[in-house]
Amino acid sequence: MSDWRKELGSILEGRARASRAEQENAQFDTFLQQVASPALHELADELKRHKRDAQVRTAPAAIQLTVRNGDIEEIAFRVLKRSVPNGIVPYAEVRLRKGLRLVKTESVLRDTPAVATIEEACRDDVIQCFLKHYRMVLDAEQA
Repeated sequence: MSDWRKELGSILEGRARASRAEQENAQFDTFLQQVASPALHELADELKRHKRDAQVRTAPAAIQLTVRNGDIEEIAFRVLKRSVPNGIVPYAEVRLRKGLRLVKTESVLRDTPAVATIEEACRDDVIQCFLKHYRMVLDAEQA
């Protein structure tokens, strides 16, 4: 005879894990709406003032700013999440132009003193991370 107590325990534990994932997804959605989206829209508005085509697109569990200069994509900066044991860490997936090549890399929003969780990351972290990578694009153009 099977141990129904074990089976019941595994059902309930599985539900607790699922609800934790749902809770993390909701937290990250809030982060995207309240922190990342305003930061990327602010950057897009400023880039447009400097004659760049800048578009912000929202996707499930991500938001992306794409910057073009004429027909050439300079950078695509996407904010995503990574789950770690003590919470959620937002990070950037960056596709940037280096000469004729597009290079893809990942970057945490804040390097020091410690990686920022979604509770700690702010609009300025998103903006500074974008600027760090966009500077590389412009430096590569001048080289």
